[in-house]
Amino acid sequence: MNAPMIRRSIALLAAVSVLAAAAGTGRPLGAKKDAGSLALVFKTVLDVTKRAPANDEWLKATRGEPLASGDQVKTGDRSLAVVKFLDNSILRVRAQSLLTVSGEGLRGAQVRTIELNAGAFGFEVKKQKVDEQFRLTSPTSVASIRGTRGKWGRGANDTLVVTEGLVNLRNNVSNRDLDVPAGYVGISGPDGSLSSRKGTKEELDDAEAAASGGQNELNLQLKDAKGNKKELRLRYNK
Repeated sequence: MNAPMIRRSIALLAAVSVLAAAAGTGRPLGAKKDAGSLALVFKTVLDVTKRAPANDEWLKATRGEPLASGDQVKTGDRSLAVVKFLDNSILRVRAQSLLTVSGEGLRGAQVRTIELNAGAFGFEVKKQKVDEQFRLTSPTSVASIRGTRGKWGRGANDTLVVTEGLVNLRNNVSNRDLDVPAGYVGISGPDGSLSSRKGTKEELDDAEAAASGGQNELNLQLKDAKGNKKELRLRYNK
């Protein structure tokens, strides 16, 4: 084989390798992977907007849209947003809420911080690896989570309701902290106060619904062979 033929063969093999690599990723040739994504907008209901750190304009958030460090998500009246992270941890953002998603470090040793500026969200955080951290914050408080469920809300005080697992809650003003176990409510105030108490049934039910998305119930009327009516209730997550 002469030199020109050898050069053409090498070029052809290189082109085939590039095409095979692109096909193996499932992306079009030339497409770029969004390596900076921390999470994505998994679901939106009614008025949900997003703003990047370098942009003053709020834009409509769409399902499947990636969220990078510093991105903000805002929900309007009677609206809902579901944010899903790469490890399948989920936030269910309630109406009239504003939060900022941030991340530092590499995947597997990453610190993810969700700052709540207004409103509330339910959280279902998967068990974190040894070098990972998942923190819920506000200007007043920090809740450090290793893997648990509950609700984080901001009003006159920050309120943490834990329905599963254990969360360490710290007040940034007084630098005091305490552990909030399942079934309890932690309250952190801008005056430096920090306390916990047993949650009421209403508080715990509301937090569980916020974390899981709640349940729908479907009632079916059935008849047996003798014509007797029977009711069948099916419950399923939203």
